[in-house]
Parts: sequence; structure tokens; C-alpha cells
Amino acid sequence: MAIGVKKYVDDKMNWLDGGIVLLSIFEMVLTAIVGGSGNTGPFKIVKLMRTLRILRIIRILRSLSSMQVILGVFVRSASSFAYITMLLFVFLFIYTLLGMQVFGGKLNYPNEPRVRWNYDTFVVGFYTAF
Repeated sequence: MAIGVKKYVDDKMNWLDGGIVLLSIFEMVLTAIVGGSGNTGPFKIVKLMRTLRILRIIRILRSLSSMQVILGVFVRSASSFAYITMLLFVFLFIYTLLGMQVFGGKLNYPNEPRVRWNYDTFVVGFYTAF
């Protein structure tokens, strides 16, 4: 209504959006008339196509220059994040081995049948250190 019918019809993405909305409205009316849970056979794909409407948001975000700057910063910082993550895992590996040396087999309490936070095995110790 805001941009008018002519401008709305000129954009091809609006065709997809309008078609999905019209099919969704038709599905809701049909479900209300016939009754049931809304799982009518041919309209199952309409529910999936509703997610395609998210593509409109992505298209709008690409056109904003400030959003392009932010996305560029995320892309450039991804390699730094990978190095920090590797460093974190090296420290966790070292502290897990240290915990296995110091606390391995010593965290068994008689009142509890199975203690989950121990350093008896590497996998459980890694989880405990994490």
C-alpha cells in the first residue's frame, strides 16, 4: 500500500513474497473451513517456502553500506578468531594433562557411586577443565 501497486509488481521479489502470503492465507482459510490440524497435503511446502521470505532481509542488508562495513570486519576477524580458538584448546590440553597428573584417581568419593568431574580419563578431564 505504501509504494503502490505498480512499484510492488515491478519488483520480482515481491512476486515471491506476495505469492507465499496469498497461499498462506488460502491455507489458513481452507484449514478453518475443513478443520483439522493444518497439515493439508499440498500446503506443506508453503510452510517451507515461508522461510524463503528471509532472503528479502538479506537483500536489504547487502544494500546498506554501513552493514557492508560491519560484515567486512566480521570476515577479516574470522582468521584471528581461529587462532584464539586454537590457543584456547592448547591451554585446555595442557591443563587437562596437568589435572590428570595431579588429580587422576583421587577424586573418588565413597558416598557417590560415580563422580562425573574427575581427571581419570582424558575426555572426562578435558570436559572438566573446560
